[in-house]
Amino acid sequence: MKKIILVFSLVFSFSWILAQTAGGPDAYGYTWKNSNHTVSPPAYNWVDITSRGSEVAGLADDNVVGPYPLPAGFQFYWYPITQFWIGSNGYISFNGANIASPFPGNIPNSGGANDFVAIHLSDLNFSGANNPAQCFYYATNDSLIISYINVPYWEVTNGYTGSNSFQVIFTSADKHIHMNFKNMQAGSATTPIDCATGIENNTGALGLQTLIDVVPPNLSAIKYYYPSNVTYAVKDGGINWNNNEANGGYFIRVSNTPYTLKSNVKNFGNQPLTSFTVTDSIYTGNTALSNGTATVNGLQPGEDTTITFSNTFFAQFAATFRFSSRVQGITGDLVAANNRKQQKIIAVNTSLASYILDYSDGAPDGAGLSWNGGNGGIGVYIEPPRYPAQIDGAQFYISANGTTPVGFSAMVYDDNGTNGGPGTLLDSIYVPPGNINVGSYNQVTWQNTPIWVTQGGVYLVWYMGGDGIQIGRDLTPPASARSYEILGNAWAAYRSKLTEDFLMGLVVSNAPLPVANFSIDSSMAPVINFTDQSGNTPTSWHWDFGYNNDTSNVKNPSYTYPQNGTYTVCLKVANQYGQDSICKQLTIKNINIDEFALDYQPNVYPNPVTGRAFIDLPANVSPNNLVLQISTVTGQLAQIPYSVNGKRFEFETTHLSSGMYLFDVILKDQNRSLARGKFSIQ
Repeated sequence: MKKIILVFSLVFSFSWILAQTAGGPDAYGYTWKNSNHTVSPPAYNWVDITSRGSEVAGLADDNVVGPYPLPAGFQFYWYPITQFWIGSNGYISFNGANIASPFPGNIPNSGGANDFVAIHLSDLNFSGANNPAQCFYYATNDSLIISYINVPYWEVTNGYTGSNSFQVIFTSADKHIHMNFKNMQAGSATTPIDCATGIENNTGALGLQTLIDVVPPNLSAIKYYYPSNVTYAVKDGGINWNNNEANGGYFIRVSNTPYTLKSNVKNFGNQPLTSFTVTDSIYTGNTALSNGTATVNGLQPGEDTTITFSNTFFAQFAATFRFSSRVQGITGDLVAANNRKQQKIIAVNTSLASYILDYSDGAPDGAGLSWNGGNGGIGVYIEPPRYPAQIDGAQFYISANGTTPVGFSAMVYDDNGTNGGPGTLLDSIYVPPGNINVGSYNQVTWQNTPIWVTQGGVYLVWYMGGDGIQIGRDLTPPASARSYEILGNAWAAYRSKLTEDFLMGLVVSNAPLPVANFSIDSSMAPVINFTDQSGNTPTSWHWDFGYNNDTSNVKNPSYTYPQNGTYTVCLKVANQYGQDSICKQLTIKNINIDEFALDYQPNVYPNPVTGRAFIDLPANVSPNNLVLQISTVTGQLAQIPYSVNGKRFEFETTHLSSGMYLFDVILKDQNRSLARGKFSIQ
């Protein structure tokens, strides 16, 4: 093996010697040199940050982690960079793109990922038992340093091989980018290594290619120089996203409710933009259903604004719709690629007992997807179109299985992780190979059913149980851009998320919202008994009796009405999924008052009561024929001793809680109320 490694090292060094030692400028003015250049070459100068930097967690095979914040002052091409992502495959991204093998054959490349610095963009691997790979970053106001240490290449047989240590240093003062290559060993990896070193801007139109399929030698350096005098004028306005910042597909309800349509528009250039127009269309197939416009009065470099279009959209039937927005009217617009953006919108009938949330069209295109070694999977992010939603199960289209069939695992995660990522595992179930039907959807029912979603969404995961099993792919545009690839335990945006969806989705039904209802028992009028008859198990109740703002939170209250009349009684019930309310009318007409008592309208005094209280007696009625009854507003009798003192009732309230109370002056011989009233206790 030593001889093989030596031969490879000689080949890499020889290629480096024969290769050019400087390059550029690109159209913006960036240039580069390596440490073999004869005039003022950049020196190899490794900066050790292992003791002061932060170790990067979560790197695996073919993934990207971040974003990590940057202090103000850093710049790449004409725009500031305030955050960055670290790719496991040896690159730094400023937009979170996941770059996986095969790697670009030329830089810049307007297709695929852009806005990155490729230090040693290659098929590196941080996963596997005893893998020594590490990555550290260190950021200050002056510099950003990212070091890859002892990172091997991916290899199919053993998982990884070789060892590579390299770093990149960004400086805010001069905006230069310096790369150090400490130790680059291929091990038993197939050569030439598929790799690239270079820089590419956010449109993919500008960049510098330094190395393609050539590994930098040990103890070497490459430096990219920011132009001392920028003359490159960039006039570029475009669509940043539609309806959500991920420009991701989403589900809506079939209804007659109009949906508003929004786009975020940005000045991607370094020149101010004057007024321009943005148009939009909603399509089903190739048929335009709705068109609209909006005007942007102008944008400064780097500025963005969110606009609402003049048209609305009615999803009156279940279908997949395509929302397309377009910037028009910018004279001299440099980059046409960002002038238009499409988004997938799927309308589903949520009035059905059960419905499916699946971004695909249900018909597989070409071969399915699987990962070498079987240690991988696919995740999709799904937000229900209606809350609360009951997640009953999932479905997965298995397009193939190995000669020796294997199973798969289905999982669902809450979106309560970092930056809205996968967090709490809500459920997981393994589907054995004997239960899998190849060439069709396979239904899975969660073990811990049901799973309720009251806000946000969930991540649905299909994970291989071994080598050879495949999940079906949908290549029909537009794609949802909601897919993730999972290798080991590491998540990353799926490398082809802009062009592919997967045949997998959630089985959903509507969660049991409470249904308010109650009965009225007026047999003891004017004391009325109310009984809750609400459905779907409410956990709280709020009654409004329709008189004097009197309310109760008791499940089955009683209430005494003080006078005849028609009252509107309302009940609002709630459970963990939502609330509902209902109102009913009640007529009280059996409260009879003798003529001699018509002028008797007693009051409690003082009111509010702080201790002792009094109620005047009616004229022409013997005190021996009167009973004083005091109750709460919910009809519960209060045990209050009272006495007759001259021409008034007298009673103590010191043992009662503060609040509102009702009183009845009752004719004993007729067993009916003579008069009623209310008072409060402080």
